[in-house]
Amino acid sequence: MMPIIRPTLPQFREVEDLVRASWDEGQVTTGHIVRAFEEEVCRQTGATHAIAVSSCTAGLMLAPQAMELPAGSEVIVPSFTFAATAQALVWNGLVPVFCECRPGSLTLDPDDVERNLSPRTSAICPAYVYGLPPDIDALLDVGERHGLRVYFDSAQGLGAEYRGRKAGVFGSCEVFSLSPTKVVTAVEGGVICTNDARLASRFRSMRDYGKDPTNGEDMIYLGLSARLSEMHAAVGLLSLKRLDELVKARLHLIESYRLRLGRLPGCRVQTIPEDRTTSGNYFVLFMTERARMNRDEVHAILKSRGIQTKRYFYPPLHRQTVFQRFPSRVSDRMECTVGASREALALPLYSHMTQEQFERVCRELEHLLA
Repeated sequence: MMPIIRPTLPQFREVEDLVRASWDEGQVTTGHIVRAFEEEVCRQTGATHAIAVSSCTAGLMLAPQAMELPAGSEVIVPSFTFAATAQALVWNGLVPVFCECRPGSLTLDPDDVERNLSPRTSAICPAYVYGLPPDIDALLDVGERHGLRVYFDSAQGLGAEYRGRKAGVFGSCEVFSLSPTKVVTAVEGGVICTNDARLASRFRSMRDYGKDPTNGEDMIYLGLSARLSEMHAAVGLLSLKRLDELVKARLHLIESYRLRLGRLPGCRVQTIPEDRTTSGNYFVLFMTERARMNRDEVHAILKSRGIQTKRYFYPPLHRQTVFQRFPSRVSDRMECTVGASREALALPLYSHMTQEQFERVCRELEHLLA
């Protein structure tokens, strides 16, 4: 089976050499390698502060607490995103308000956000879709005009740019993933970027149960055990130093996919606006009603032929089982979201993907859809 994602990992000996001193000293979590990783994140993104955590989901769970969003308040999120965006809200006793995405880019629609504000709204949490930044300026403008926090689920966005600025410097904070499915991986992990010193201090305490930094005994915030180990940070640091190379390789493959498959009858691809770049986390082909086969048929046939794909994002969050059990609200304009979720198929993509693997995927899809 050709996997849809394979992490591009450093050589094991590089990790071993980097982590040996921490291992010998017994400082295996939140030590000098974690600090070096955080410093490199700041250098690469331009963010003032970077706080490494055990996962992006943990970071998304800590963010509402650090920002002191009122319990029971509403937070605007896209429905066309991964479940963790909204699960983190439910864990905090917040109410997700699922809104529409824009045609083409498939990122959160600022107009639909504004239509769905209420007196209970406390924040907006847009997501980077397949690595593509949303319309950040428009979303920040909505937040500023209505006195709302804006923070970003940037899980797939490390290495992306918006209007000449790297992802990581926008809003109250941005939370990135370092899981095996991301361009930069730490095997598992995440990192929060912020330019707010007060928030950064809270995040550092809250990733370690909420300890008082002066004595480590009194818990002053509601926190988690969300530290990043030195071993994970070593993988992350070595990967992060190759960020430009990893992104460049993916963008080359994505452009090749777009040229080869985006012209198939009834198929379309994500639109990348000229004022931003994607990290290249995923390439997704959309099979419309005019395609020779529908998305689910193609998904099943490729699986039978040894090529793993993913219906992504499917189902949209407002139709997922878990969110039917908790308070939420749904925009009355979800046509683009529902359509994209019905048509989207993520194809194999990794920075070290070979030309032979690329050709195999393309030939199979051309055979089915041409």
